[in-house]
Amino acid sequence: MNVTPAGATPTRLRDRLRDEWPAYWQDDAPRLLHIAKVGLAVVIAMGLCMRLELRSPATAMLSCVIVMMHQQSGIVIARGFYRGLGMVAGSLAGLVLIALFAQQPLPFFIALAAWIGLCAFGSAYFRNFQSYGLVLAGFATAITAMPALSNPYGVFDNVIYTISEVVIGVLSASVVSTVVLPRKVAPALYAAGRASFTHLLGTLRATLAREAAPTQARAQTGAQTDTQTSTLLGLIGERANVELLRTGALFEDPSMRLLHSVFLDLDRSFLDTVMWLHALQRVKAHAAADAHPRAQAAIATLTDAALALLPDTATPPGIADDVAAALLPQLDAFEAALPARIAAQLHALDDLPLAQRRIVESTGAALLFMSADLRLLCRSYLDARQADRQPWTVSVLQAITRIARQRAVGNRTAALVAGARAVVAVLLVGAVWIASGWTGGSTAIVAVAITSTLFALVPDPPTAAWQIFTGCLAGWLAGFAFSFFVLPSLGTFALLAAVVAILVMIGGYVNTFPKTAVLGLGFNIYFCFIVGIANPAVYNPSAYLDTGFALLCGIAAAAVAFSVLAPRAGEWIARRYLAEVCALVASDARDGDLDDDLLYAFERKLRDCILQIAGAPADPCVDRARMIAWAFAVLEAGRAMILMRLDTQQIAPTLPPAWPDHQTAWLTALADLFDTPTPERADRALAAARAALDALPPGIEPAADAPAGPDSLVRCRMHALLQFTELALRDDPLAIRTERAA
Repeated sequence: MNVTPAGATPTRLRDRLRDEWPAYWQDDAPRLLHIAKVGLAVVIAMGLCMRLELRSPATAMLSCVIVMMHQQSGIVIARGFYRGLGMVAGSLAGLVLIALFAQQPLPFFIALAAWIGLCAFGSAYFRNFQSYGLVLAGFATAITAMPALSNPYGVFDNVIYTISEVVIGVLSASVVSTVVLPRKVAPALYAAGRASFTHLLGTLRATLAREAAPTQARAQTGAQTDTQTSTLLGLIGERANVELLRTGALFEDPSMRLLHSVFLDLDRSFLDTVMWLHALQRVKAHAAADAHPRAQAAIATLTDAALALLPDTATPPGIADDVAAALLPQLDAFEAALPARIAAQLHALDDLPLAQRRIVESTGAALLFMSADLRLLCRSYLDARQADRQPWTVSVLQAITRIARQRAVGNRTAALVAGARAVVAVLLVGAVWIASGWTGGSTAIVAVAITSTLFALVPDPPTAAWQIFTGCLAGWLAGFAFSFFVLPSLGTFALLAAVVAILVMIGGYVNTFPKTAVLGLGFNIYFCFIVGIANPAVYNPSAYLDTGFALLCGIAAAAVAFSVLAPRAGEWIARRYLAEVCALVASDARDGDLDDDLLYAFERKLRDCILQIAGAPADPCVDRARMIAWAFAVLEAGRAMILMRLDTQQIAPTLPPAWPDHQTAWLTALADLFDTPTPERADRALAAARAALDALPPGIEPAADAPAGPDSLVRCRMHALLQFTELALRDDPLAIRTERAA
């Protein structure tokens, strides 16, 4: 047997530690810094509440651990801001409930359940930090009202104490996060923006450079390939993350509010460029399968010219600012010269059938308008990275107080189900309390209120339920050991602060990992809640055990409601979700009021919808890929309809008198198709698209001597939109002609 020399093992261990330590430190140093800041903020909040002799320092501690779920200071401030608003709204709601239903348990519980259900609906329906504010508005009502149910005259004092403690907790978390080695949102925002822009340019290069074989192209025209779908999902997901970071940066840096319009243009142009990219992928696949060799050569000439402009972004960390600045004038020149290039190619193909020339024209139009949106994207990208150079056109006070309004919303049906689950859970626990006279019933109501509103935020409530339950159980056991074995021996505030900070840091560290984030949050929330450090301290083991049991019962009731009552990823929810998405074609794309925000609002709704579908838990009863395909189809068709209406409004005097009838027929046929997908309606929509295409005057004239004017370019886009719609209907990616939609 070979024996390793005694000195070899320690040497190898030291070498391994020396090699791996930088990677470990780079990975875990931000986590360790964050949990130290969480512990410090909790200790400061606890000390201030004790010094001011407030009733429950635990409420301030609870606020700290919830607000500091994220590591960036801007997001901490944003969460603190909406937590304050939510607590004020919830406390006032609790005051109203006690005033109306003092010592009347049944109507009180019905009203409380309705309010918590409404807040759960709002937290599931709205996105970003508004949803968090609604979560707080829900369980703040329970925290405020439940202790005052048997003593209505104490509700006002309870509201004052609760709001004061929450404000102290929020301020402590915000100050510590901002002052002590702050981790700013702005660098993460700029890095995410650069990554998304780089990814988009790389995808454009790959699309323009890709040459599909005819057999592959024919397979692609049946449906989007998995690669293309995942690429598009990745692009819109990255952009949504940038928007979330921007919301946090608004609270961190007032100058970011000056760039609201710039970021709006950036988001809008990014989505538009992605959709033109999607159209270009489709038309290139058709060209490879059906186009004449000369038409394919003309398309290659146009795409090669665009490909030559795009920089190689394969090298990390992504596109440099000077490269983006150099790209901008090149895009200007390319966009100005492209109509003449398209006209020259069409003139050279004058002897080919009209269908062949239309493929070339559609490809050129996709390149033309994609380059226009890419140019706007590039300019907005550069402007957004120069926040410190922007002129202050508003007062400092105005810039600090103005909060950009977000309109991102989720699925209404899923939100209604989340609200119904919360109502059922609260009523169930309330009924058990009334029937049994259980002294811990009020604590169980608070637990079910907290858990129900939190569950409305997560994509997979059953999984989150187990993590919350486990976190609460661990917090209960740790709190028992702390309260009855450690706390009696702590003679100074310094020792108390050290022990509390260590325990909170453990939960905070677990919270920094995405897979166990809910577990760590549950530990910290319920440890702070159940230990209940108060002025004065109370030592009552039986009450402690009863409180912990009540918390677990409340969490279990919420978990059962969210797992059993219409599971979130169930087939019924999927059908309702799909119907709601398809209804947007008629309500927004066909009948929506034409203004500058209609297209952007429609695209954002569909973007959020697609991301929700992609992020939902797997369910064997639901074909997620088909739902994503439907959402993309709605986005593609609805966008074409809105652009067509806007273009018609812009150049109405130059269009033939019969055009409004053709456009109306096309819009109606598409809306009817998505309302009730049938083979007959698909054929009717295809016929309407072809009729509108034949009725529309030419866009870019092949033999025109003068440069294409604005009206000609608008007609060119209208031709392209109709052509893309026709290709999509011919492809039948949703198999409408062979089966009915799910």
